[in-house]
Amino acid sequence: MNFHGIIKEVGRGARGARGLEPHIASEAFTALLNGEISDVQLGAWWLAMRIKGETAEELSAFVDAMQAAVAFQVASSEPVVVLPCYNGARQLPNLTPLLAWALTQRGGKVLLHGVRADPTRVTTFALFEALGFAIVQSAAEAERALTSTGFAYAPLDAIHPKLATLIANRWRIGVRSTPHTVTKLLQPIVGRSLRVVALTHGDYIERMSAHLASVPGASAAVFRGCEGEPVLHPKRAVPVQIFQNGASFMREWRGVPEHDLPDTCDIATTVAYIESVIHGKREMPPWIDWLARQVLQATHEINAETA
Repeated sequence: MNFHGIIKEVGRGARGARGLEPHIASEAFTALLNGEISDVQLGAWWLAMRIKGETAEELSAFVDAMQAAVAFQVASSEPVVVLPCYNGARQLPNLTPLLAWALTQRGGKVLLHGVRADPTRVTTFALFEALGFAIVQSAAEAERALTSTGFAYAPLDAIHPKLATLIANRWRIGVRSTPHTVTKLLQPIVGRSLRVVALTHGDYIERMSAHLASVPGASAAVFRGCEGEPVLHPKRAVPVQIFQNGASFMREWRGVPEHDLPDTCDIATTVAYIESVIHGKREMPPWIDWLARQVLQATHEINAETA
């Protein structure tokens, strides 16, 4: 395709750039996934889209192109909570594995997906490995794990190799861009699910909300995550927008004045903290409990309305 024309449209700056027509946006993202453009074009598009931001129509088209190239999807007869894990931790301990465990203890099914490694952060994948939680490489493995333990982590390079290759360009270019936003909308479930989409900045949240509002029957929770992971910051007030079968409503975590989190976020310290909660030696953190209850309530209502 004529990728020069794509770059010309999106590269006019935050105010001058125009959104791509849906069919062109879909073709462009497909070309990116297939590696059909030069490194120069990739870098130009990457930075132009980071500056411009995605329209709701572009996001929908990018998501369609992403889903068309997925390696596998997981079937479940019960609703599944989907946790995209692409940021990791560099300050507070990453408690995403604890949220997944808490959801299963309340009867939920949870599928996480994300990167294996980040040289600058502690990833959810690394914590799953250290905790001995299920890591799956195929739909069959995921389905067995959801049945047996209720939750599993699917690395992106297993569930969508082309997308994993695309977002890895972050390390060559230096910053995240549109592919990272799109990846958080990956739908690995065939059937009923609720995606928990955590973002880092207000403009990303606004664009994601606009996209989900335009998708008929979308089911998701969107909020500013703790360092971008799908968990809440313990001390900050965090609005959580829940999309449920075409409707949306707001909830708010008000924050706590103090918490008992360790001062470091390394793997060993984080694992010790999570295991102390799992084994009943420490109370469940209230921000994890609050989010688990909100997510499961929305998931159960999806189940009731679609039964």
